[in-house]
Amino acid sequence: MMLRLLLLLALIGVTVGVSDWLRGLQEELQRVPAVAEPRAPDFAFTDVLLTMMGVDGAPKYRIEAPRMVHFPVNDNSALVSPDVWFFRDDGPPVELRAERARVTARGERIWLPGAVDIERPPHDARARLTVKTRDVTVFPDPQLARTRAPVKATNEAQRLEGVGMRLDLAAGTLALRSRVRGRYVP
Repeated sequence: MMLRLLLLLALIGVTVGVSDWLRGLQEELQRVPAVAEPRAPDFAFTDVLLTMMGVDGAPKYRIEAPRMVHFPVNDNSALVSPDVWFFRDDGPPVELRAERARVTARGERIWLPGAVDIERPPHDARARLTVKTRDVTVFPDPQLARTRAPVKATNEAQRLEGVGMRLDLAAGTLALRSRVRGRYVP
């Protein structure tokens, strides 16, 4: 009988000791902050479709991409092979296709590094406009796209080449900045 009582007391003592050790370990782990890799993403999505709406409820622009990764350090997102459409009041949307994109936290800037293809569909008396360039920065709120890289713009009757551009996505107008050469075929 006495042996059973001693075994029971020893078992209770070991249980209390292990429980106290585990509780101390848990408290210590809670005090040490989790160290994350500063450039590591915190989440990712596939088959992404983002639509930014205006205050009137109408879509301003849409981004579609097969993959998006979010980085918590700067709250930016990286997209792979994005298609970006800017909606206009007076015509069909202007489309930008790129190899990749970086979107700032609040969507105030979209950077399209690498090759970028831009297309303004035909509408009313305006012909289709196709622009090939690289390293484009888009400012969604004023609906402007800019680059300092070489630009080639073509439509049915014209071919323009230059360095640097300013594209008004709302109006669908293009301004080349320097070294502009063109050819017009009526």
